[in-house]
Amino acid sequence: MKFYALIAAMLLSGSIAFAHTDPIVMIIDGQSVKKSEFEYFYQKNHLGNTVDSKSVKVFADGFVNYKLKVQAAKDAHLDTLPNIRRVLKRYDDVESCELMPDKGSVHVAHILLRLGQKAFYHEQEVVERRIDSIYQALCKGADFADLAKKCSDDKGSAVNGGTLAWFTKGQTVQAFEKVAFSLRKGEISRPFMSEFGYHIVKLLDKHDDGNQKKYVADAKVENWRGTYQQQEEVENLLLNEICQRNIWYKAAADKKGLAAFYAKNKKKYKWEMKRLNKMKVNLPRNGEYPDVVLADYQDSLEKQWVAQLKKKYKVVVFHSMLTTLNIH
Repeated sequence: MKFYALIAAMLLSGSIAFAHTDPIVMIIDGQSVKKSEFEYFYQKNHLGNTVDSKSVKVFADGFVNYKLKVQAAKDAHLDTLPNIRRVLKRYDDVESCELMPDKGSVHVAHILLRLGQKAFYHEQEVVERRIDSIYQALCKGADFADLAKKCSDDKGSAVNGGTLAWFTKGQTVQAFEKVAFSLRKGEISRPFMSEFGYHIVKLLDKHDDGNQKKYVADAKVENWRGTYQQQEEVENLLLNEICQRNIWYKAAADKKGLAAFYAKNKKKYKWEMKRLNKMKVNLPRNGEYPDVVLADYQDSLEKQWVAQLKKKYKVVVFHSMLTTLNIH
């Protein structure tokens, strides 16, 4: 306890934070998370081009949960599994801090209609029809910026006509990156899905030449990015393995728990049951429930698990450091 109190006092007083270019923003079970690491993960998972206190706080809460699960996986010695050891060995064979070559960068605008990954079928249909109508309007000559301002659920970019900051490969989700880098200047994509929902993207500009000036001025950030990409790959493998064992498989095998969860929340699934009955799918039956019930049960187990991890591991977040993010 004295150690964490001392570190917190030193960071808040500025004796450490401003003496170094890469201060600590949080400590998870004694493992420090540097500002550069948090910036990397924030920028990759946050599509908006604005950094506001609300989005940073929401992401920080989720990032803490992510780190807690990774730490639990390490404590369970899942990093000794063959598939994870192979990845670790591959990185041991190269210099982890080697400067990454410039892969080009793109400047895009987008229109986003948010859709949760566990949205009901009828909700997805509504969003699909809406994004298609927006796309048809664009095909008929409607102004992209105007529609982004009126329709996009990404309010941070909507105020600027949907315009996002320049980014390179590896800085955003794969589905979005793939479309953005496939377009020609001025071209508008067809609607497509990512983890965030449905997008329409317009390519505003593109730099393909490796000799072009990088939009990230500090070469140290490029070093950090290469290291964190490697770290992210390993952590995602650990996360997937621990979640399969502690949440996904456990929920699917826990028939009694699933039945109790459904009985407690039965009213919530009334509409879904009616839809399935119309399709002549009679559930629940023999311990089988609609996918949405299993997904919600998994969520409830995950919340319980995370609460246990927060009691097991000490977490310290220096919120004042999170207000100084350097997002390009």
